[in-house]
Amino acid sequence: MTDSSSSLPTELRAFLYSCIDSLEQVELLVALARTDAARTTREIGAELGLAEASARRHLETLKARGLLAVKVGDEVTYRYEPKTPELARYTDQLLQHYETSRLDVLTYVSTTSRGTLKRFSDAFKLRDQE
Repeated sequence: MTDSSSSLPTELRAFLYSCIDSLEQVELLVALARTDAARTTREIGAELGLAEASARRHLETLKARGLLAVKVGDEVTYRYEPKTPELARYTDQLLQHYETSRLDVLTYVSTTSRGTLKRFSDAFKLRDQE
């Protein structure tokens, strides 16, 4: 059986590994990159079926990684605005492969992202007894 993620360019795999922690972040980035509109966490969360708090956490992560801009007004809105041409190029690659080989992208993120490794390591953390 071949590794379907090998169909993704090395550059895209490196981008996904370093900038994307979860499937939700892929979906949020794709949704925002497809439009020039600024969106609230409530709007984008409802569109993708995410709780507002979860959407906000993921959007803030993407903002911190230089992929989104935030505007604070009556409501906080997020807009796709990569800080560098490289981030824009990687996101363009993501959009292209998301359209043509979505399963490969999602499989790669779900099995190799830092978020997966973090969740695995968190399973071994000691928790307070209730």
